[in-house]
Amino acid sequence: MANIKDVAKLAGVSITTVSMVLNNTNNKISDATRKKVIEAANTLSYNPNNFAKALASKKSNVIMALIPDISNPFFSLLVKNLTYYAEKYSYFLYIHNTNNKNIKKQEFINMITSNVIGASLLVDRNMKDLDDELVRKNNIIFLDEVDFDDRKTHIVTGNNEKGGFLGMQYLIDRGFKNIGILIGPRSTANSSRRLSGAIKAAMNNDIYIDSSNIIHGDYSYEGGYKAGKIFLEKKVDAIFSFADMSSYGLLKYFDENKIKVPRDISLISYDNLFLNNLISPKLTSIDQNLEMIAKSSIEMADDLINGRKNNKKVMVEPFVACGESVGKK
Repeated sequence: MANIKDVAKLAGVSITTVSMVLNNTNNKISDATRKKVIEAANTLSYNPNNFAKALASKKSNVIMALIPDISNPFFSLLVKNLTYYAEKYSYFLYIHNTNNKNIKKQEFINMITSNVIGASLLVDRNMKDLDDELVRKNNIIFLDEVDFDDRKTHIVTGNNEKGGFLGMQYLIDRGFKNIGILIGPRSTANSSRRLSGAIKAAMNNDIYIDSSNIIHGDYSYEGGYKAGKIFLEKKVDAIFSFADMSSYGLLKYFDENKIKVPRDISLISYDNLFLNNLISPKLTSIDQNLEMIAKSSIEMADDLINGRKNNKKVMVEPFVACGESVGKK
């Protein structure tokens, strides 16, 4: 494999000249010299090593995304969008999948300091307890509502409170009052904010949500399946599920018990995953606008890597993606 020395030797110039030509950092180099360097590089099929360039320039083109579970369709879709925009901005996206395991703080520090990482996108909520100085120095961006109001950190997230409001209002507008809510884990800020928005919509319409109709889940298929039995016992007319994965579990339980959606019970969900196009009925779901979250994240990372000021907190607006899972009361 050719290196920069080989290119310099073939072109008859110094290594410094080759570096300046390939990185376009010196306008005083003659066109003839540039042509020789480029022809030599093409002849040898030489591509500058990005890691070596990063070490030399102290500016990396590598962005790391810390993902809890790449097999989850939600995170897969997020990674797809992140990859697209990283490539568009000439960055290499390094995916670290934690498999839902806690990473020790020191292990994470070693990861971001021993590798050539220009910025890190943390989607794993288990990594929230990091020092502000560490976060600032290493261009760490949170893609989850971790202490959104309190942390002096860079955050890109969906407007979960508005999403919760939109979902509940959608059910209310269709005449539903006896509504069950399948929320996320107790420790998640995004679930709390969705619940806050949902309750606000109910209060605005003078509708009481029985606390016993609010079921804690874990955003999983299994959690949704277990909750299905509880909601049937509660005899709710409609359910607002805070994750599509949980909704798939609900649909499975209902199908096994001959409950038809939306004929017997209506269901609005959250995430609007691609899988919704493959199931029947297609879920009506709150779309977090993952494409915009990904785009804003890469743009923020690019600003931090290049020392540009930017808005520390970006909140992306969700919208209702209408499907077939909500009827009318």
